[in-house]
Amino acid sequence: MDSTQEGLSMDQGRVIWLTGLSGAGKTTLAKALQQALPGSLLLDGDALRSVLGSSQTGFDRESRLALALTYARLCKLLADQGATVITATISLFHAVHAWNRENIHNYLEIFLDVPENIRRQRDPKGLYATQPQNSKPSIAGIDVAVEFPLQPDICITHHVSVQDACSLVLKKLTECERRDG
Repeated sequence: MDSTQEGLSMDQGRVIWLTGLSGAGKTTLAKALQQALPGSLLLDGDALRSVLGSSQTGFDRESRLALALTYARLCKLLADQGATVITATISLFHAVHAWNRENIHNYLEIFLDVPENIRRQRDPKGLYATQPQNSKPSIAGIDVAVEFPLQPDICITHHVSVQDACSLVLKKLTECERRDG
């Protein structure tokens, strides 16, 4: 899909923040959006953790929150330079969502709301299958408390195809540009 045909301007930065639990489809949708938005940057949570914090932070709530705020500041830095940033990250904290809305001018929050049984079936990283009963907390939404978005711009369920989800996001981006432009 050509973003110029959708009426999207590429001259101002924006952040498309994809959030949801592990196995919800964040990375899959992010990759589809990156193809539809030429020149966009994809920051995937797993890759970001590897680069920014794997040796310094754990998977407990406080460590996850600190890392999510780092992701948010990085996204803002890139968007302020004109980049379209697509971020796929769990980062389910009201404080992070509020910070993003307050500090990132063109911010679009997409919540992928997928039931646990579907996420367990998908389980792309094998997290659900390998989680021992008495291990330290490490899975967001299972043994690490999360805060689902209060007012996401778009909520996508498992009933929506990747292509349709991508179209919904692109349509919302166009609407936001018309409103703000």
